[in-house]
Amino acid sequence: MKISVRFLFVIIIINYIGGCGFMQPDQSLKITRRGRSRYRIVIADNASPSTRHGARELSMFLRKMTGADLPVVSDSSPMTPFEIILGDNAHLRKLDLDTDIDFDNLGDEGYVIRTKGTLLVIAGGELRGNMYGVYGLLEDHLGCRWFTPEISSIPERDRLVIPHIDETVIPVIAYREPYVWEAFDGDWAARNRMNRNSKSGGLKLRHGGKVEWVPEMFVHTFEKLVPPDEYFDEHPEYFSLVDGRRRKNRSQLCCTNEEVIGIITEGVLDAFRENPQAYVLSVSQNDWDNHCECKKCRELAESEGSQMAPVLQMVNRVAEAADKKFPDKVISTLAYQWTRRAPKTIRPRKNVVVRLCTIECCFSHPLETCDSPENRDFVRDLREWAQITSRIWIWNYVTSFAQYLVPFPNLRVRDDNIRLFVRNNVTAVFQQDVYTTPNGELSGLSGYLNAKLMWNPDYDEDTAIDEFLAGVYGKAAQPIRAYIDMLHDKVAAVNIHMGVWQGTDAEYLTDDILDSADSLWNEAEAAVDTYGERMRVRTARLSSDYAIIARDKNRGDALLIDNENLKLTVNPQFTARVNRFCNIAQQAGIVRLREYDLTVNEFREKLKQTVKPRTLNLKKPAKRKMNKTVPGLTCRYYEGSWRKLPLFSNLKHKKKWTTERIELPDDLNGEQFAIIFGGYITVPSDGVYTFYTRSASGSKLLIGSTVVVNNDGNHSVHERSGYCALKAGMHPITVTYYTRGKGTELEVFYKGPGIVKQIIPGKVLFR
Repeated sequence: MKISVRFLFVIIIINYIGGCGFMQPDQSLKITRRGRSRYRIVIADNASPSTRHGARELSMFLRKMTGADLPVVSDSSPMTPFEIILGDNAHLRKLDLDTDIDFDNLGDEGYVIRTKGTLLVIAGGELRGNMYGVYGLLEDHLGCRWFTPEISSIPERDRLVIPHIDETVIPVIAYREPYVWEAFDGDWAARNRMNRNSKSGGLKLRHGGKVEWVPEMFVHTFEKLVPPDEYFDEHPEYFSLVDGRRRKNRSQLCCTNEEVIGIITEGVLDAFRENPQAYVLSVSQNDWDNHCECKKCRELAESEGSQMAPVLQMVNRVAEAADKKFPDKVISTLAYQWTRRAPKTIRPRKNVVVRLCTIECCFSHPLETCDSPENRDFVRDLREWAQITSRIWIWNYVTSFAQYLVPFPNLRVRDDNIRLFVRNNVTAVFQQDVYTTPNGELSGLSGYLNAKLMWNPDYDEDTAIDEFLAGVYGKAAQPIRAYIDMLHDKVAAVNIHMGVWQGTDAEYLTDDILDSADSLWNEAEAAVDTYGERMRVRTARLSSDYAIIARDKNRGDALLIDNENLKLTVNPQFTARVNRFCNIAQQAGIVRLREYDLTVNEFREKLKQTVKPRTLNLKKPAKRKMNKTVPGLTCRYYEGSWRKLPLFSNLKHKKKWTTERIELPDDLNGEQFAIIFGGYITVPSDGVYTFYTRSASGSKLLIGSTVVVNNDGNHSVHERSGYCALKAGMHPITVTYYTRGKGTELEVFYKGPGIVKQIIPGKVLFR
């Protein structure tokens, strides 16, 4: 009797696995039809939280797509011909697929999707693999997309048929984090198959958790592991020797000091004991230089050709001790700025991760093909690290931290850079983006594109961009895509390099670009029909408006000039744009406009203080007669290192000459110098004159003793303006300039009654 029952059961299983009476001729599975389904979702009684969550998600999204209700049942229930088997459970074992699927190779996150007769099998790692398999089916085969936490595309189908599938998916990037506000939603992150979002309230146990760090030990941990306030007074030798003295403030550690290594080792072991859930802890430099120059550190760095050598030697010692107690844990350290180069002979231990950072790079061109020295150096360092370790993690930057809303044409390089990383042993990518506020510059699109490429580096970049724009902005997608392409085409055509501290004075934000951007956003707003889409378009437009507001403020277009009455009034168009910007930004929930500061209200108040109506006093000309002057200006040259314009009266000049115009000589090759131009400018008519300086690093323009243009500071090329009411005649003019490694560029313009904006010509300058 037992033999007969077993034989009958085997025949039944073979029949429905073979498809007798159930499979369609094309070997596809008919899952639902007209809101009904014979299928159910089977999970094990002891399934992991993420597997259970994946089953619920699959049932919910199939119901949204088709109207059919596929119940989630236990594998202890009798097997039926129509099942979606999720995970390694009793029903899977009856098919002998559990031996055919290499679960060890799949790891925590890989999965298999297979059709087997009338059955659909999704099986992978218990931690997240089964859940990711669900999202893989929904996204890759059924067309679902999760663009933002609020906006998805779930296609509706009257009839759901799944063709034959036999695929194995294992993510090549093991740790994937788009560090952007929109990605901090746990459901969005899990559905896009990201396994870390650093902020609280994100990935939960039901999502399979996340790659866990020891709390407060994510990066820049030297001060946390060996606090100067606790140790410096008694043991200054623990801290870096810089210029002959040990430093307490803004210090690093003396990484060759045995007691320092012991303190850090004990701290790391204690941290892992207290945080058993954590996988990784960072032993890494503070976020500045001041590396140790003691004899042992210096000699080791020199012999290894890198300041990384003392750091990595210490980290290896700590990691060796940690490996004995916690063999499943990882120690991370930074290859960042002064530690970025790989040492000649020291190799990271097997449990050491090198986190290589791109902060110096150009982000408008692919790292590998860009002609900037910064990118060439980074690619060299990446390749050198790839030769000595198989565990490189990347810290990459995909926004401007100077101004969160400044247009930042960086989307086209994302796929090239991810693929470069993968070719060079990178197993983790952290994309630092707009993380302290929602709705930064196209930050929803940025997060979505990063997620697509980190999960699948071969995902088509244009497909990701276009599907996001269509899904989020509807009919406005085409003009928004034209705006994106226009910016990217500009930096490509002119070969403009773009750093991580890009401001509103960016070289690519020319008048024609900003005017075209304004027209395209007008077109985008006119294209949409619903309030929701219109708000999304207006929120995305904030970036363009922000740049235009800054341009008009800095260049004087925010004010209208009344020459007859010597009055400045605020341009109504400027006021309207500012009000629109601030109102939309507040509705969009923008917290700040820079990484750490500048709220919307603060931005509005600063504009009110700097762009305001006023009446100017007419300056009388100098009493000096024209026949006592000669053409040109006096120029004095100084050498030194400054972070802002120096007090020239305290300095002795190195050179002195005369010049016909306010321009830098061609033979000045130094990177740290200052120049002062002095003389007189003649103006033909009474009225208000606008002066401008455009400089890399700081400059000022004075009429008499009055500062008219203040463009001071250690910055890249900025243009600033100011106003002065002048009576016709000759007025004293002084232009000061300095540079500190930001390039050497200075141009001085003016405009006034009957004079269009132009470089101040030599014919109006005298000494």
